[in-house]
Amino acid sequence: MSQKDVSFEAPYPLQLRFRKIVLPVLLFLTLVIGFLMSNGSTWLIQKIYLEISENRAGIIDRALQGEDRIAWNDLQVSDNPWDVFKNDKGRHLLDSLRGEVQELGLSHLKIYGQGGLLLYSSEEDRIGEFDLSAGYLSALNGQRNLIEKQGKDGTKLYELYVRVPDNTNNIVMELYEPVNYLDAISMEVIIPATIVPVAVLILLGFGMNTLVGRAQKDINYRTDLLGEFRMRLQELLSDEAVHTLRAATGKGALTSKRVRATILFSDIRGFTDFCENETPERVVEFLNQSLGLVIDAVRQQGGDVDKMIGDAVLAHFQGDDAADRALKAAQEALRQIKNAKLAKQTGIGIYSGDVVIGTIGAANRKDFTVIGDSVNVASRLCSAAKGGEIVIDQKSLASCDFKGTSHLETINVKGRKDPLNIARL
Repeated sequence: MSQKDVSFEAPYPLQLRFRKIVLPVLLFLTLVIGFLMSNGSTWLIQKIYLEISENRAGIIDRALQGEDRIAWNDLQVSDNPWDVFKNDKGRHLLDSLRGEVQELGLSHLKIYGQGGLLLYSSEEDRIGEFDLSAGYLSALNGQRNLIEKQGKDGTKLYELYVRVPDNTNNIVMELYEPVNYLDAISMEVIIPATIVPVAVLILLGFGMNTLVGRAQKDINYRTDLLGEFRMRLQELLSDEAVHTLRAATGKGALTSKRVRATILFSDIRGFTDFCENETPERVVEFLNQSLGLVIDAVRQQGGDVDKMIGDAVLAHFQGDDAADRALKAAQEALRQIKNAKLAKQTGIGIYSGDVVIGTIGAANRKDFTVIGDSVNVASRLCSAAKGGEIVIDQKSLASCDFKGTSHLETINVKGRKDPLNIARL
């Protein structure tokens, strides 16, 4: 059996390919989606939080523009913040800044003026220092920043650098928030946003695997049924018919072909009389045994059993040594029938010539067989053979490796004008 036949008869490995191709892709997509959702959610939350911080900076600015407007404007352009905080308005401004930190729930607050000068810091001893940090410089250029930092007491904080909106003096504020506060918000959004699609993909994978597993069982079952059907059908058809059907699958109608072949035709002598005197069960048993010996002999020599017609067997052989193999099959069949001591003997006719192998019949009922004058001649030679005898045309015998004795003669064959030279073996 060819590799093509094996792949045709084997069930499609749906489950194997699903687990080798689809599941890894699904797992990869799950990881990618989980990663993107997690990082995307974190980025989105941080962006929102920075916008909130920018709004807080605007709130502080607007609050100071009210009652502390003069002192606040002076502080923004001051080179020395402590000079502003010395007078009454400045001290009130300082108290207002402390109040804003408490009211907004900030851990710390820094306000940067020109050149990175700290106009205000919750750590008031740092007021007046210059701090040209990367976060400040980025915020000064309009890029808000969130930096994780560890405080002196060991707690983690987020430094949020934002430029005060609608402020002509390029004031930058640095707001400190506890990490756990922002992380709590992040987890409330990230966990559902990440787990839900990942869980859906995992459940989808399990569901598809179960569905594919059931589909694979159904495919295997149907393939086994088709295989069993094919084996039973092959018992009813010739090898040539099966091969032609496979070759023509998906390619349209079956095609006929003309070939050179040796035809073997066997027939049981006195079978009609035997049937009259035996039960149907005994007739079938005898036929199975007698025809089985002929069929086995033909197949051992590489021949193809075309059909069984009642008590007759029609077979053909192809190839350069077709006649030799047909003769050996006939000799072996008669030898086995004789050894089996069957009630009736068989006569065999062999003839070589051109035949057509293909389908005949109506559109809705066809037969696949060998057709041609050579088949008719082989049938006539079989009719001329006695029980336990082989009748073969002399041309076919000449191409055989035959060492035994034969009786040569010329006979007239029905349907042919010229007599035929034959040999009786």
